[in-house]
Amino acid sequence: MPRVATLVMVAMLAACTPNLAQEPLETFRARVDSAAARGDSLGLAKLAEQRCSSLETEARRTCWEDTFLLIASGKRVPLALGALADLGRRNREVVGAGHGLTHVIGISAWQPGDDVAEVFRTCNGLYQSGCYHGVIQAYLTAEGEVDSLRTAQLCETIAPSGTDLWLRFQCVHGLGHGLEMAWNWDLPRALSGCDWLPSDWDRESCYGGAFMENAVASSPDGHHTSVRALEADAAPADEHAAHQHGPPADAPFMMRDSTDALYPCSIVDAKYGYSCYVGHGGILLAASGSDFARAADNCDRAPEQFRGACYLSLGTNASGWTLQDTRKTVDHCSHGSEQYRPWCFVGAVKNYIDVTANPDDGVAFCRAVPAGESQRRCWRAVGEQVVVLYSGDIARRESACAKIEEPSGVAVCREGAQL
Repeated sequence: MPRVATLVMVAMLAACTPNLAQEPLETFRARVDSAAARGDSLGLAKLAEQRCSSLETEARRTCWEDTFLLIASGKRVPLALGALADLGRRNREVVGAGHGLTHVIGISAWQPGDDVAEVFRTCNGLYQSGCYHGVIQAYLTAEGEVDSLRTAQLCETIAPSGTDLWLRFQCVHGLGHGLEMAWNWDLPRALSGCDWLPSDWDRESCYGGAFMENAVASSPDGHHTSVRALEADAAPADEHAAHQHGPPADAPFMMRDSTDALYPCSIVDAKYGYSCYVGHGGILLAASGSDFARAADNCDRAPEQFRGACYLSLGTNASGWTLQDTRKTVDHCSHGSEQYRPWCFVGAVKNYIDVTANPDDGVAFCRAVPAGESQRRCWRAVGEQVVVLYSGDIARRESACAKIEEPSGVAVCREGAQL
C-alpha cells in the first residue's frame, strides 16, 4: 500500500477511536466495571488505550497506572494482568513500562485483612513478575511495624522452603522492595532487614529487590505508588494523589551520587557487593549517558570480584531497553573487556526468560550470540533459569535444554539445569 494511503488509513482509524482522556472518572469507571463484569480483558485494554494514548509521555504513564489500579480493584487482579498483557501486544511502549505497572497491580491487590498468601497466588509472571513484588510491598507497608519475625516468616507462609523455588524467589525478592518502601528508601536499613532471612539464597534474592527498588525509585522519572495513599482511598485519576514521581524527597539515604558512577555499590559492605552490582545497570547507564561502551568502561573500574556482576547488569538493561530486540541487545553487549563481556549475555538471556517465564525465548536469543565463551555462558544461563522455573520437574528441565539441539549447547544447559 502506498505510504500516503497508509497515512490516510491511520488517520481515519484514529478519528474513529474514542478519546476518553477527558471523560469524568465515574463515567469511565462504569465502562471499566461493565467490561470487567463480562471478563473482557481485551475490552479493558482498549479502554486503557482510549483513556491514555493521546496524553503526553509523563501524563500517559500516570494514566496507565491510574487505569490499572481501577481495573484491578475489587479482586480483579487476574483480569487486570490479562488486560495489561493485551495492551502490551497492542502498544510496544507499554512493554517497557510493564514491570512497573505489574507492581501497581500487585500493590492494589492486597488489602488489610486479606490472606497475603492467597492474594499472592492471584498474580502471574507477566513482565518480570512485578505483581508478586507489589503484593509484598503492600503487605509490609500497611501492617504496622516491620520486625524480624514477621519478615522471616512471610515467605515461609507464601512459598515454603523446598517447594516452588520460582515462587519463593518472587517472595523474597519482593521483600527487598517492600523493606525499602516500608523504611522510606533507607537502603542500608532494608539490607539489614534482608539479613533476617534464613538462607544465603533468600538473603541474596532480597538484597536484589532492595537494590532494584533503590535504582527505580531514585530515577528522575521513577514512579512509585504510595500504598498509604491507596489505603486512604485516593481515587485513581483524581489529581494523581496516589503517585510520587522521581526520588523520594525525604529519603534518609542518598540514593545516587552524580560524582560516582559506581555508587552505592562503591560504599556498601562487601557482602552486599555482588547483589548491588547485579542491579546497578540502570544507574550506571544513566551516569554514562546511555552509552553501553562507556558503561562497560565503568564496570572495568569496579573491584575485580564484582566486574562480572556489573557486566551482567548491563545485559539485563540491554534486554530491557531494547524490549528484547535480539540484534540490538547483542550489539549493546559487544563492548568492554573480552574477559567479562560474556556476563553481559548472561544478564540479557536471564532477562529474556524473566520477562516471559518461558525458556524458549532464552534459547532463541542464545542462538544469535557470538560463538565461543559468550554463547557457552548463555546456554548455561538458560539452564540456570530453568532450575528456578521448574525446580521440582526434571522432565521439563530436560525438555527445555533439549530444544537447543546443538550437542555442546545442550550439554552446558544441562549443567546449568543441574541435570
